[in-house]
Amino acid sequence: MPPSNLNPGDKVVELTALVISASVATGAVASAWILWLIKKSWLVSAGALIAGAVVGFLVGQLVGRALYHTGGNTTVVKVGSASLLTTIRAGLAGGVVTALAIAIFAVLIFSATSQASSFLGVAIVCGVVLGLLFACLGSLL
Repeated sequence: MPPSNLNPGDKVVELTALVISASVATGAVASAWILWLIKKSWLVSAGALIAGAVVGFLVGQLVGRALYHTGGNTTVVKVGSASLLTTIRAGLAGGVVTALAIAIFAVLIFSATSQASSFLGVAIVCGVVLGLLFACLGSLL
């Protein structure tokens, strides 16, 4: 939306923050799920939850700044159904890119090339579902 459509006091969604939020959630859930598939240990999965959130935060920062941060300004959209398409793009960008990073890290760290497709599938499902969830919540609440 062009800035002229915004008025003082309008509720807005900061797209960089949306990307980071979707990335952190995707990193945490996907890494915990993948490590549960590999190790079958709740303790390891809990550690992966924290490590995945950190990786998600870093990936989200990169994606958010690359897509929605220009010249010291960040892109915002007005809350509402009209912004749903824009927020879905932002949520999916953060979720899917983080999912790819988590799946690649899991394959490289655990040398599990035979399970690469299942790790990628788990991570992509997490990225898409959480990206859409964060986008819808951000746009409509």
